Amino acid sequence: MEKSLLRSKKIIELEEKIQQGNNQAVEKFWCEIEENGTPLIEKIDGDHENVLVSFIYKADKQIENVVLIPPIGAGNFSENKMERLLDTDIWHINYKIRNDVRFSYFFSPNDFFDDDWEKRYKNSTHDIFNKNLIVFTDDDGEDELIKSYALMPNEKEHFFVKERTDVPKGSIHEHKFHSEKLEKDRRIRIYTPYNYDESNKPYRFLVLTDGDEYINMLSATKVLDNLISDKKIPYVVVIFIDSTETREEELMCNDTFADIIVKELIPWVRDNYNISNKADEGIIGGLSLGGLTAAYLGLKYSEVFGNVISQSGSYWYKPESYEGAESDCWLSTQFDAIDRLPLKFYLNVGVLEDKEDMIDTNIKLRDVLIKKGYPVEFEEFKSGHDYLYWGETLANGLISLIGVNN
Repeated sequence: MEKSLLRSKKIIELEEKIQQGNNQAVEKFWCEIEENGTPLIEKIDGDHENVLVSFIYKADKQIENVVLIPPIGAGNFSENKMERLLDTDIWHINYKIRNDVRFSYFFSPNDFFDDDWEKRYKNSTHDIFNKNLIVFTDDDGEDELIKSYALMPNEKEHFFVKERTDVPKGSIHEHKFHSEKLEKDRRIRIYTPYNYDESNKPYRFLVLTDGDEYINMLSATKVLDNLISDKKIPYVVVIFIDSTETREEELMCNDTFADIIVKELIPWVRDNYNISNKADEGIIGGLSLGGLTAAYLGLKYSEVFGNVISQSGSYWYKPESYEGAESDCWLSTQFDAIDRLPLKFYLNVGVLEDKEDMIDTNIKLRDVLIKKGYPVEFEEFKSGHDYLYWGETLANGLISLIGVNN
């Protein structure tokens, strides 16, 4: 995704009409935008892999600037500053983008060009002409941030995240989990599949951090229902652990948090639900820092978790005491230093993610694991570091690790 010097043909035509004195041109333009939606997507002559994407913002008052916050280079504010069309209320910016991706974005009007992202989020607005939205909520369920997302022409339709009326539904059970090592009780939710039975053979189990996000933003329960109904995976019990304001501390290879999961939470779940005690039937998973934590828990506790799902794992992480190169993937050095463990991996990263911090470090971990003899499936999905693909690729990870044909 790169800013383009090419301009939208529609914007060029509109500019010409305005300069020729057509007083209705702007109003007609907005009517067309309201009817057809945004962003504007146009073919690039001679380029079969990319399209020209024009983002459009309507200023409802006099403003100094508008900045687009894209999935790549979000902090490059001057590069992402939008251009005002003559003296109209139309602001626009153009990018050359792969024609097979989806990605989220938002606008920051009257941006202040600093690194205060909390302030920027409060100041931000979604694209009101784009009906595709992803909503971030706070702990009270109130809308905290709304982003729009764009679908490119060749982007594949998602399948497993969509609810199907004819599919038997599993159940969600909410609990307050108490640990002496946590500041306060933590909400966990347990998914049991349709026809769950305590007298059955113990079920495979999956643990996911960022549980609320997996349930409410990634449609994880729909994914599970669909996979089980389609006989893509066996019946599985899933433990969703909510994250709190201590998320960053807990999910940076934190031994205390890892011990809480393995030595307190899993035994509690086994006392209350019919889950297996076999490592090859246990899965640990997560996204971003949660993906890092999943691989770390596999490293530390392969006798509990024999399978790891890492979605856009944050392998840029290094402990403060690490003395290796800045470009190293610290966690890969830990796996490289020991004999192979009884683990299987599904790793993914988005093609629109930061190359150095995300793509390169995920590839380094993949390569070390393969060199050591681990079974690894690695997927580069068609999006950035956001929630648009993690639900669908959760399905890919489960099929890879515990699929009925594996």
